[in-house]
Amino acid sequence: MLLTGCQSKQLSNSKNRATPLVTSCLGGFRIDDLKLMVERCDEAIEQTPDQADLHRDRALILTLLGDQAKACEDVALAMSLLKRSGQPVDPMLQHELQVRQSTCKQSRTMSGSD
Repeated sequence: MLLTGCQSKQLSNSKNRATPLVTSCLGGFRIDDLKLMVERCDEAIEQTPDQADLHRDRALILTLLGDQAKACEDVALAMSLLKRSGQPVDPMLQHELQVRQSTCKQSRTMSGSD
């Protein structure tokens, strides 16, 4: 499985200082320590909560841990962030989230909660 590492972009704030923007929390991905990976995503999300990419990453790890409900919450939040950002959206990110959202809906339907 190929996963992207920690990526960052530079944004400037109103004082013209560069602010790192974390766009992935899967750097050094360790399948044998998924709880550590969730902690890394939690920390990244705490720093930049409006990044849909981070919620997508955490949703993946939560899915691997078997916590579908929390993963689906992250997917829904990521979709919400994309809709309200007003910025151009990475089509691959949007497609991936739509597929995951469909999976979440299917899971809820199968469990009778949707």
